[in-house]
Amino acid sequence: FRCQYAGCPARFQRNHDLKRHQRGHLATRPFACSCGKSFSRKDALKRHMLVK
Repeated sequence: FRCQYAGCPARFQRNHDLKRHQRGHLATRPFACSCGKSFSRKDALKRHMLVK
């Protein structure tokens, strides 16, 4: 499965992984931290909280 966004070379074995990847290209970032940063994926917010 290939990402269809222009200039993105990403390929995945599973469609689920492609869908998760494509959310990163979107402007929607529903997972917000109290510091003001927001993320398109919940796991990215969790990782941010650990490093913060």
